[in-house]
Amino acid sequence: MGIKPTTVLLVGETARSSQQLREWLNKRSCHCQIATSYQEACTLLSRSEFDLVLSQYQLPDRTAFPLLDWLVGSSTTLFLSTAVETGSLWLPMLERGKRCVGAPILRSSDFTEALQKVLDAKVHSDEVLVPSG
Repeated sequence: MGIKPTTVLLVGETARSSQQLREWLNKRSCHCQIATSYQEACTLLSRSEFDLVLSQYQLPDRTAFPLLDWLVGSSTTLFLSTAVETGSLWLPMLERGKRCVGAPILRSSDFTEALQKVLDAKVHSDEVLVPSG
């Protein structure tokens, strides 16, 4: 019996154009979908549950901040990003549906490690939930 692939929603132009991020996620057996706007993200979130949402803070049609309220209480982990001269800064907003109060901002160089921890935790929780028998 295989482990269910991690589902990831990439929101915004940066997420869509970041080939390196998508390749990194694909190598870890993640199933990625892309939304370029807040409205597209809401449409996809209303149809499917995602394990991980990575979004730019400023989207073409509004900020992504309302995604936080949408996903509180779900099993989704949410990171919001903003572009800076040296890459992106990422802010953990939710971890498995719980608010990340006081979480440090992550530079692009630290973000990969944080993502790996999220994926490792997802695999571990899937293993725990697999019924024996």
